[in-house]
Amino acid sequence: MKTLLRVTMGLAAAVALLFVFGRPVVWVQAALIMWDIAAGGSPTLWQEVTEPPSEYPTRWDSGEGDLYLPGGKVRAAMVLVPGAAVLGRVEPRLQALARTFARAGFAVLVPELPEVRRLALSRADGGRVASALRQLGKWQPDVPLGVAAVSYAVGPAIIAALEDDLTSRVAFLVSIGGYHDITAAIHFITTGAFRPIGDSREFRIEPNSYGRWAFLQANAGRLDSAADARLLQEIARLRFRDATADIASLTAGLGPQGGAVLALVDNRDPDAVGALIAALPDRVRQEIDGLNLAFYDLAKLRGHLILVHGRGDPMVPYSESQSLAASASGARVSLFLIDDIGHVEFNAVSLGNAWVMWQAIAALLSERC
Repeated sequence: MKTLLRVTMGLAAAVALLFVFGRPVVWVQAALIMWDIAAGGSPTLWQEVTEPPSEYPTRWDSGEGDLYLPGGKVRAAMVLVPGAAVLGRVEPRLQALARTFARAGFAVLVPELPEVRRLALSRADGGRVASALRQLGKWQPDVPLGVAAVSYAVGPAIIAALEDDLTSRVAFLVSIGGYHDITAAIHFITTGAFRPIGDSREFRIEPNSYGRWAFLQANAGRLDSAADARLLQEIARLRFRDATADIASLTAGLGPQGGAVLALVDNRDPDAVGALIAALPDRVRQEIDGLNLAFYDLAKLRGHLILVHGRGDPMVPYSESQSLAASASGARVSLFLIDDIGHVEFNAVSLGNAWVMWQAIAALLSERC
């Protein structure tokens, strides 16, 4: 009994010391934010104890978006990049995330990216994100500036941060479920194959079929053949609704370009992926190469690179965030691998993953002035 009492008293003393010499306000805020993100916009204690942000659409010379401003002092500025979703910047979960961090003192700018509304991203989106960073930096010149992105939107976000005038200005970059080598990501969404850093073994899981058909939808518009484009879009539409839908009559009508894209999407052999990518139409390969971060010098990145990834992510393997961490030799890197959140499903907070999730949020909050 005395031993247990001594242990309890020792733990209590350690916690007290942490609060005296640590950052208790940040820690409490991180916990409240974690539960606010998990709530996805539903009422939470974080919303009760903070002022609601002001939000409005805004334009600048080379872009437009939505700006979320904290009710109190602005302590940091962040461009939040929308991922590939039909609703784009007005997707409810994205809006809820912007409000969550605006309540924490971040001025949050969500830019309009036209491609994302048809489930695609483009190399040109890197320029649009860079434009948003420059504009937000002008509006908020005296606070740390950063960018955050989810999934495949991480590509344009990092490409923007590599612009010569932004590398020294961007203080933090948050990647949630992002990628490094887009060809490795294509391997994964089609075959489920991936190799974690430091492990020579190849692992296989069943990937989420959404990624396969989203890839088809995204690249249909990049074909020279309008007929093939329409057929691929219809195939994607049917398979989004029903993974077993009969598409035989549609595939029979495809020409060489559409057939090449569908062959990659239908493939399940990891050894065949490289040749199938090489056989894609030129415009499709050019877009893939333009978004492939493995072709960029990530050693130029500065500031704090905060990488968050689910260990069981069925859309982008966690090995891609490991690869990002290894490539960003000039940045301060924090890598957080979280169990049981799937593909950025932060509503799945549990005793098993709350500690790592809390650490990731605290890392971001620590970037405020």
